[in-house]
Amino acid sequence: MATAASAASSSGGSSGAAAGGGGGSGAGGAAAGGNASAGSAGQAGAVAAGGVSGSGGQAGNAGGVSGSAGAGGGASNTFTCSQITAMTLTREWFLAGFESDAGIINGRWQLKAREHGYITEWANPNSDFWNQELESPCATGSTNPDHVVLTVLSWAPACCTTQPQWEQQVEAAVSNLVAKYGALKRIDLMTVIRGPGNQLCPTPPAANETIALPPELDAALAAVATKHPGLVYVAPKFEAPSCAAFSGGGPHLTTAGNTAVAKDIAAHFDDLQ
Repeated sequence: MATAASAASSSGGSSGAAAGGGGGSGAGGAAAGGNASAGSAGQAGAVAAGGVSGSGGQAGNAGGVSGSAGAGGGASNTFTCSQITAMTLTREWFLAGFESDAGIINGRWQLKAREHGYITEWANPNSDFWNQELESPCATGSTNPDHVVLTVLSWAPACCTTQPQWEQQVEAAVSNLVAKYGALKRIDLMTVIRGPGNQLCPTPPAANETIALPPELDAALAAVATKHPGLVYVAPKFEAPSCAAFSGGGPHLTTAGNTAVAKDIAAHFDDLQ
């Protein structure tokens, strides 16, 4: 599930120190853009810098999806090629139903993801991660996407604990994306899937990883978006529908869990393609 944004592998994935952002709705959790009880729609999202207020949230299964951050005035919502830039955790839901969702135009989406694809790699213009082979390349514009969804995470080694530290890394990544992709018109920043209510589950997560993401990251994402009105936006804080959706205590999801969150994420991006 997801909450409104103010403003990203464990066993078989990656390890390290916890990173992330503040909590939101999901299984009855609170949302920045409005609370949503089970099956109800979230209220309209807050106004983003230089933009208009976000639309009301969609109804959820175990807890509503709250409205996302407002879009910048006059920003395009139609793209030739949207690239999700991330790590193993993101690949799992992308392949579990996102690209095959009825609302997603598969030929306009692609994935550039590598294990341990932390923000420090995308903040480094010379990182070999930029050479990662594309998965499911766009039909047109695959080498120069005009829309990027960047999953922000850092676990091993942890890059950041304070908001300024996160901002520095994310700003560098945004600069690199703009420099490398001349056609770029929009960047959406998001985190990995959170636990319900952005809380840990009874079973602990994998060592040095987490499903409860700290507020410093969310604040940093919001701050970076504010600095780049009309270009940078923050995606909703997507949450697992329940602790049962995780493999153990997370952060990896079960097949069913990945399928569930893939539908939520696709519902958010189906009008941004």
